[in-house]
Amino acid sequence: MNATTLSRRQWLALAVGVSAMAGSPLRAQSRRQRNQRVAWPFVYPADFVRNALQAHFLPAAEAFAASSAALSDQLAPGCAPLPAARERWRAALLAWERLAAVAVGPLIERRSARTVDFWPTRAAMVDAAVAAAPADLTALERIGAPAKGLPAIEYLLWQTQPDAAQCSYAALLAQECAAEAKAILAAFHDMARREWTTDTALPVLQDWIGQAVGGLEQLRWKRIGKPARGGRKTDWPRFASGTTRASWQATWNGLEDFVRGPENNEAFTGVTGLLRGRGDIDIGDELEASAERTHASVFAADPAKPASISSAQKAVAQTKSVLEDKAAAAMQIMVGFSDADGD
Repeated sequence: MNATTLSRRQWLALAVGVSAMAGSPLRAQSRRQRNQRVAWPFVYPADFVRNALQAHFLPAAEAFAASSAALSDQLAPGCAPLPAARERWRAALLAWERLAAVAVGPLIERRSARTVDFWPTRAAMVDAAVAAAPADLTALERIGAPAKGLPAIEYLLWQTQPDAAQCSYAALLAQECAAEAKAILAAFHDMARREWTTDTALPVLQDWIGQAVGGLEQLRWKRIGKPARGGRKTDWPRFASGTTRASWQATWNGLEDFVRGPENNEAFTGVTGLLRGRGDIDIGDELEASAERTHASVFAADPAKPASISSAQKAVAQTKSVLEDKAAAAMQIMVGFSDADGD
């Protein structure tokens, strides 16, 4: 096949060719147990998209909507008690990291990262916005993205003792994040309600693979490699809150759910299940093994231990290479991704 991407007819023909590999439904199992099955069912593009929405994107969007609403409620009367406000912020941040790891659908269409996660933080612009004292969300629209979102809230909440003006502005930012999260969730629900067909799902699947490749590169370079090269502690993402390692782990969790499927879920087995169902067993196994190594490396990564940082970068790069150069190539997908980051 000479086309860059598989056509609908080619996907359907492939399904017929490997239909004998389809296995009966199994009980919920861990990824490792699931990997031991002998037969893998063919996964149509419509099933991949539908199951990815139900098993990963919708739960992640629901978690972000709930945690951002809780943060907004916590900050509405002020920053006190500060420890509780900070914990609400951490919960919202980590839910966002997991959701945005593979930035698709409304996250791209709405450019949500510019509202929620413009990073690195522009402290001077945040200070100027606090001084401007916007009264409501309409007034907040006149404030630039570098002074908004969860990183700006982090900057404000991790002051030694935020003053009333800082707390008021943080509350307004949290309100905006909660509104964005609600809109994201509604849009993902709309996607999940669609009647997906091979014709409509195939380009979406191809786009999502590209976004996963882009997400891996974002984690490898912008979140880990570039700050490590800078050499300053303050360059690390989420440094002020001490959430650097947890943010890497949450981002990887979102990527891993897409690549391998969530734990204890038979409906969505990720890109690895898609490959195996097509008959690309070796590539699926290689991607699975690479993801396992990356999981261990990312969870061991510590800014205070340079060797662990180097190991994590290499592991993420290897998984990106397998996904882009082998998995996408096997499915004849031309990888391209949008820069959904805030900066």
